[in-house]
Amino acid sequence: MSLRQCSWTQVTIHDVILSWLMAERNGADATALWPTTGLSFNNLLDNPDLLDTLQNQGRCRLLLKIRDLYVSEIPVDTVWYRVDGFSEQHLSLLYVVNQPCWLDPGDRNELLKVAKRKPLTLSLAPSEWEAPIFFGHAEDGPFCILEGNHRLTAFSGSGQSSMRISVYIGISQQKCRWNPLDV
Repeated sequence: MSLRQCSWTQVTIHDVILSWLMAERNGADATALWPTTGLSFNNLLDNPDLLDTLQNQGRCRLLLKIRDLYVSEIPVDTVWYRVDGFSEQHLSLLYVVNQPCWLDPGDRNELLKVAKRKPLTLSLAPSEWEAPIFFGHAEDGPFCILEGNHRLTAFSGSGQSSMRISVYIGISQQKCRWNPLDV
């Protein structure tokens, strides 16, 4: 099944920010930043209200503190979708982020090739992941991984062959610095 045949639902940037922060919660020491939001950790992530302007602003500020360099380079006209049914057959559409620790002109950052040159240990089953976040110019791809590079690289190199997850995909015709195909 092509990715276009999966279930695409347009979402707000607030859905994407919440998912990004949930993924970052375990990877970054974000708890030191919570006091700057004026809201509790519980309200922002564990009991989120995506219609609450103050909570959305707090989550946005927190993400900017953790990942400002990434977020500030995503085109403002990006339209976001939650895509259900992303599977291992779609991995060939992915490129790891255009960042020095991932770059190698020999493989143009194609995920499946990166997984061979940069072996990582898969620590969680895909069913336990927060939704990875991708960016591209069309629903058919290709896409760069904005969030989830380590997990997807580890899965791709693990030899496992069964994955069915939800992902967030941002679509814009504007170039993005993080997309290795745009530089």
